[in-house]
Amino acid sequence: MRIRKRLQMELKDVKNITFPKPSFEEWKEAAEASLKGKSVEKLKTNTYEGIALYPLYTEKAESTEKELPGFFPFTRGTSPTGYHDKPWLVVQPVSGITAEEANEKMRAAFKRGQNVVAYPARLLSEGARAETLFKEIPLKEIPVFIDLKGKQKELFPQFKAVAEAQNTQLTGVIAEDPIAEWLICGQLPEDTDNYFADWLKTIQDYQKVGSDVKTVLINTAVYHNGGANAVQEIAYGLSAAVQYLLEGQKQGLSIAAVSEKIVFSFAVDSNYFMSIAKLRAARRLWAGLAEAYDTASDHFKMTIHAVTSELTETLYDQHVNILRTTNQAFAAAIGGIQYLQIHPFTHATGETDEFSERIARNTHLILKEETNITTVVDPAGGSWYVEQLTDELAEKAWAKFLEIDAAGGILELIKQGTLQKEIAEVYQGRVQNAAFRKESIIGTNVYPNPADKIKTTTKDKHVSYMKVAKPVGITPLELERVSSQFEQIRLRSEKFKGISGTAPTIGLINLIDLKSYKPRADFVQSLAAAGGIETIGSKGCQTVEEAIDYVAATKLPIYCICGSDCDYSELAPVIIKEIKKQFPEITIYSAGKQQEELEITLREAGVKDFIHVKMSAISILLELLQKLGVN
Repeated sequence: MRIRKRLQMELKDVKNITFPKPSFEEWKEAAEASLKGKSVEKLKTNTYEGIALYPLYTEKAESTEKELPGFFPFTRGTSPTGYHDKPWLVVQPVSGITAEEANEKMRAAFKRGQNVVAYPARLLSEGARAETLFKEIPLKEIPVFIDLKGKQKELFPQFKAVAEAQNTQLTGVIAEDPIAEWLICGQLPEDTDNYFADWLKTIQDYQKVGSDVKTVLINTAVYHNGGANAVQEIAYGLSAAVQYLLEGQKQGLSIAAVSEKIVFSFAVDSNYFMSIAKLRAARRLWAGLAEAYDTASDHFKMTIHAVTSELTETLYDQHVNILRTTNQAFAAAIGGIQYLQIHPFTHATGETDEFSERIARNTHLILKEETNITTVVDPAGGSWYVEQLTDELAEKAWAKFLEIDAAGGILELIKQGTLQKEIAEVYQGRVQNAAFRKESIIGTNVYPNPADKIKTTTKDKHVSYMKVAKPVGITPLELERVSSQFEQIRLRSEKFKGISGTAPTIGLINLIDLKSYKPRADFVQSLAAAGGIETIGSKGCQTVEEAIDYVAATKLPIYCICGSDCDYSELAPVIIKEIKKQFPEITIYSAGKQQEELEITLREAGVKDFIHVKMSAISILLELLQKLGVN
C-alpha cells in the first residue's frame, strides 16, 4: 500500500514537471552544430512553384486569419463535418470489350466498394450504348461521374433515354472541359462565340436529365500532366472557369447558375504537402471570386474531383506505382475532396486487369476504414507548415490568375502558345532534375531492378473526342511522363538484347579490395541498370597484370575504373596506360569526380571521361549505348 502511494506521488510529480521551451535561435544553434558549422539556410529547398521550403516552421508562420471548416472562404473544406456525414465518392472507371461486359464489371464493383458509376469516354465514343452500360444500375441511388471529352452534345439523347427509362433524375457529374480538349487535340474553333453558345444550350438541356447534375468540368489535371506546377494548375483552372462564367453571362445565364454546374478535377502527385495545400488554396481562391461577381459565396463552394498523377507513373517496377498512388490519394483525402480516382498501378501501359483494379479500389477502402481520416475534420488544419504553404500558394496563384486576366484570358494565352510554353518550361525542369537524379524515381532512375521486363505498351497518347468545326491550329499541350526518357533508353537496350541475344554490357575494373571499390562500383552499376546496361565487375585488382588478365578475359568495348581516390592516384594511371597500350580500341571511364590535377593525370593516361553524380544520367547512358552499338 505504501509503495502504491509513493508511486502515485512520484507520477504526480512527473506530470507537474515542465520543460523549458526552446527558442528558434537555440534550435538553429543545435542544428548548425550537427551540420558542422554550415548554415541552416543550406537546408532550404525551392519548389517548382518558386516557394522556399524551410527545415522548421513555427507558430509565427501561421496565417493570421482564423478559418473554420464549412465556412467562407472554405479553405478548410466545404462541410463543417468533413467526411463524417459524407465521405468522398469512389470513382474507378471500368471498361470492357463490349458494353455488356463493362456493365457486368461495374455491377460487380458495386459489391466491392465502388459507389459511383464511372466509364471511360472511350467506351461511349466507340459506340457503346448508354442504355446497355446503365442496365440494372439503380441511378436513383448511385451518382454518375463521366468526363465526356467532347461527346457531351452527341450523347445527350442517350442519357435522356436512360433517365426516362428509370424514371429518375441523374446525379453526379456528366461533364466536359472544351478548353482542355482543344489543348489536347491542338485545335480551336474559328468562332468560339458560336461554339460556346451551342455548348451552353447543351448544358441547359442536361437539366432535363438531372437538375443537380454537374455538367461543366475544369480539368486542371491536363495542365498537371503536361508538367505544370501547382501555381499554374490553380491559375489556369480558375481562368478556364471564369471564361465559362463569362460565356454563360453572354447567353443570359446568371453567374450562380453556371458556377453551380462546375466541378474541378485536380491531379495529385507525390509532393504530398504541396498537393494538400493546392486543394486548400484553390478552394479559397474560387470562393473569393464570389465577391468579384457579387454572388453569394455558397454558389462558389468548390466541388473537387481528385485523380492520381499520370506525370509520375512509371512502366518499370510497376508495383512502386501502388506506393505513389496511395501517397497521392492520402494527400487528396487530407486536402478535402468529393470524388477520388486512383489509377491502377499498370495504368501507364494502357492495360489493367482485375488485380490492379482491385488494388486501386481497395486503396479507397483502406484510407476510409483504417486511417481515421473520416473522423477528423480538416486534419491538416493548424499545421504551421501546411498553413503557410497554403497562404503562399494562394498568393502566387492569384497573382498568376490576374496576370492571365490582364493578358486577355486563357484563350488568348492558348492562341499565342504562351500557356503551352510556360508549362513546357516547368516540364523540362522536371525532366532535367530526373536526368541529374536530383529527384528520385524509384525503380527507374534509382534502384532499378535489372530483371524487370515490360510488355510493349498499348496505351495511346491522350485522346480527345472533340470535333471542331472550322478548326484553327494551335500548339497542342504535350503530355508525357517524367520517367519516359529513362524508359525509352531501357527499351532500346531490351530490343538490342532480343536481337543480339546478349544485353549491352560494360566492365568494371575494381581496384584493391571490396571496401575501396564498392561505393563507386555500386553507383556505376545502378546507373547502368537504369539504361538496361549490364555490368561485369572484376575482383579487386591488386596489380596491373590482374587488370590486364580481366580485360583480356572479358573482351568488352567499354570499362570503368572503380576505386578510392588513393587507388586512383597510385594504381589507376599505370593500369589505364597499359590497357590502352595493349587494347587501344577500348574506351575507359573513371567513376567519381576528381580534383583537377588527378583528373588531368587520368585523362593523359587514357580515361575518356568521369562518371559521377553531378552529370546527366541520360547523357552518359546515351553515350554508352552509342559506343556499344545500340541503335
